[in-house]
Amino acid sequence: MLVVVEALRLAKQRYSYRELSLATGVPAPHLSRYVTGRGLPSPEKAREILEGLWRLANPRKALAERLAETGGVLDTSIVLTDPLHLLLASLYFMERIDSGKVTRILVPEASGIPFATTLSLSLEKPFIVARRGPVLGDEVCSDTVPSFCIPRGTLTRADTVLIVDDIVETGRTLQAMRNLAEKTGAKIHSVAALVVIGEEWRETSGLHEIEALVALTKPGTKRIPSL
Repeated sequence: MLVVVEALRLAKQRYSYRELSLATGVPAPHLSRYVTGRGLPSPEKAREILEGLWRLANPRKALAERLAETGGVLDTSIVLTDPLHLLLASLYFMERIDSGKVTRILVPEASGIPFATTLSLSLEKPFIVARRGPVLGDEVCSDTVPSFCIPRGTLTRADTVLIVDDIVETGRTLQAMRNLAEKTGAKIHSVAALVVIGEEWRETSGLHEIEALVALTKPGTKRIPSL
């Protein structure tokens, strides 16, 4: 409920109470109490608020509209730089990932870091940033191209990993994250991405399931450089 209230507070910065009330079906005075901290919504009200916020500030819709605006150039910054979109996206994944067994979030640098940070806060799980090589100090590095490295000891055989990235397309980065997990003995729980493109990633990475906010077919989709 608290994270839904935080999303409501973020939404109040751009929408009026009237707009929020129309979207959620919750009376404006009640919404005001939640925003100001004078009360908390019930689980049922929290669900209504979340569904209403999703209608107002749908990160999936924002990505699709940005794709149309840019003529097919995929720009995830519309979500990655917006606190409300990021929080709503994290709530989307919280409902779809059984995170009870997850002990670490693993994210490659650099564009996916805002997404991983928000998920880390929502799931209350620490995250590790895999840095592109070369090796610096005492690190474990993937046997892939490109190579990614993490500090030795940050991921162990006792860990169960949620891999997070903003865009999955060729699967090479995902392959590197899998290799890091294998080299440290960690288990892969699941993969979360804002956008997944095509099917090439399955064969390259050896992983077959991704929970994604948006899935795109390969033809006609171009990708802009990372943030």
